[in-house]
Amino acid sequence: MICFQVFVFILFLLIPAWAGADQPLTLKDCFKAALKRSEVLATQQELVVQAEETYHRAWGAILPTINSSYTYLHQNAPGFMSSGNTSTSAGQQTLSVTADQPLFRGFSDFAAVHEEKSFIKAQEEARQWAGMQLYSDVAAAFYTCLAVQKDLSVLDNELELYQKRIKELQERFNIGRSRTTEVLTVQSAQAILKAQREQVLGQMEVAREVLAFLTGLDQDVQLDDTDDVPVNLGTLESYQSQVNARPDIIAAQKNVDAFKSNVSVARGAYLPSVDLISDYYAERPNQENKANWDVEIAVTLPIFTGGITSSKVKTAESLKRQSEIQLSQVERLALEDVRSLHHDLKAELSQMSALQEAFNISEENYKANVKDYEYNLVTNLDVLQALTAYQDTQRSLEKMRYQAKIDYNQLEASVAHRVAMMEDLDGQ
Repeated sequence: MICFQVFVFILFLLIPAWAGADQPLTLKDCFKAALKRSEVLATQQELVVQAEETYHRAWGAILPTINSSYTYLHQNAPGFMSSGNTSTSAGQQTLSVTADQPLFRGFSDFAAVHEEKSFIKAQEEARQWAGMQLYSDVAAAFYTCLAVQKDLSVLDNELELYQKRIKELQERFNIGRSRTTEVLTVQSAQAILKAQREQVLGQMEVAREVLAFLTGLDQDVQLDDTDDVPVNLGTLESYQSQVNARPDIIAAQKNVDAFKSNVSVARGAYLPSVDLISDYYAERPNQENKANWDVEIAVTLPIFTGGITSSKVKTAESLKRQSEIQLSQVERLALEDVRSLHHDLKAELSQMSALQEAFNISEENYKANVKDYEYNLVTNLDVLQALTAYQDTQRSLEKMRYQAKIDYNQLEASVAHRVAMMEDLDGQ
């Protein structure tokens, strides 16, 4: 009896897990799965780590360095001691601690710190942008799967209408009210539709394969369409005014800042360098020198380096100009990206409205033709054409609906609006 109660208790604990295993996945669920799988984001994260360590090394060049050294020298040194005996060897040992504090490096050390700090921010923003690009790809794959799935459902419904139509025509043929050609015409159209269905099945396999590649989820996973098509679309100006918040633009701006600092680093080589050096000797071979420590200031003034410094400065200035050109290009591409997506989405929403009206009319037209056919007011071809127009309009409407969802999500991601989604990225 006790074992049975334990079994029931364990079963009760497992039921929620079983129940949730088959729950349809939302776009956010798919994006979370893609975040864990993406090699691009993982690589970008390593670039952030590398930039941070380079920043630490830049700071290390400003801080003092302390080294301890020990040497022992043993050599053959024949000679005569005061007693007349011959000494055949001598040993010397030195134990010291040296501290070196850079005092001045032509301001290049602090410029290098600022440069590496900018590079860290650039890599972090590049990672954010990679995450938004991943979100756009997942959204496209997610809604493409749903669009093809809906298209398949519409085709199945159309095939049922064709089958119902064939059955009605056969009954009419049996009582002499329809001709054989009428039945064959509908059967021919049904066969063509079945071929289209097979084509859509192939599209379904491809769409699910793409989503599975991005997310690592099973191809047969159920998807949940929870987002509605946007009703009120913001103006193009409102979207373009937020373009500067895009991570790729911020990353490009930080690269410009970094290369500006790099110019200062290169120019610092023209200026002298000053170091404060101190030694402490715990053991030294010269016993006559009673001092066990010393301090010195070393000044190095570059006079001629064979044009190397000048070349480095010119290279740094060229890299700065190149980064500014790249920033300008990124800004122009961003504006064009937003403009293109906004125009496409605006046109799709208008087409959806027109298609919805056309669908309602075509549905009424089909029903009216079916009723009129019963009274021999229209031909079988008229009914068939009305049915085809009705279903084709519905297919076009559903495709446009999901394409609008794809473009809307990509438009939102293009101006960094999907903040909630990026919270998942920050948690990775």
